[in-house]
Amino acid sequence: MNKKQLSEHIGNIDSELVQQAQTIPNYAAQRRIIRFRRLATAAAALLLMVSSFSAGAIAFAREIIIEVPAEQETVELKEIGLTLILPDSWKGKYEVIQDTFEPYNSPMWEFCVKSVYDAKIPTDESGEVLYRGTLFYVFQYEDYGMSTEEFEECGIAGIGRYLFATENATYVIMYTTDLQFDPENPEHLADWNALEQSEQDIRFVVDNILKDKE
Repeated sequence: MNKKQLSEHIGNIDSELVQQAQTIPNYAAQRRIIRFRRLATAAAALLLMVSSFSAGAIAFAREIIIEVPAEQETVELKEIGLTLILPDSWKGKYEVIQDTFEPYNSPMWEFCVKSVYDAKIPTDESGEVLYRGTLFYVFQYEDYGMSTEEFEECGIAGIGRYLFATENATYVIMYTTDLQFDPENPEHLADWNALEQSEQDIRFVVDNILKDKE
């Protein structure tokens, strides 16, 4: 799932969405190569994610680049009390973009491959949409505290991960499921693959409790 899909495909489940969730999209005509995590529950998880919001309800604020301390490869999301400890190999190779998730008026963080994001290469001839190099989003999924069991039952685990919950919110990671870089650019392909393949090495600190990425 990419940022455009989050903003455009939020609505009620209907037969058309069911068909779309079961079909690989064709991005940027014939020259794009679609890369999906083909997990058994991915299609159902995407459909459930799409159906959990109302159409047109999401918007994004002016982007803010979060500075990463040079002495330690961490990203602190102070608004929600979460710190991500990144692999040393990520140093200087990523950007964190802060937006606003309007359904809950809460912050949302987009983790991108820096070389792809900075290149601003268009995905089609219109030049209106750019490859962002997105790896994943961290955001508030619900406005109440879900248990891990409830989260697993909702089917989203195929393309996301439960992080933690408070009394009034549940926070998750949502991974991208489509192409985020120009497949004709070997450097961007290599940069994106390197970070994507080391996502399992990210660790999370929530209220001083360390959580390894499962």
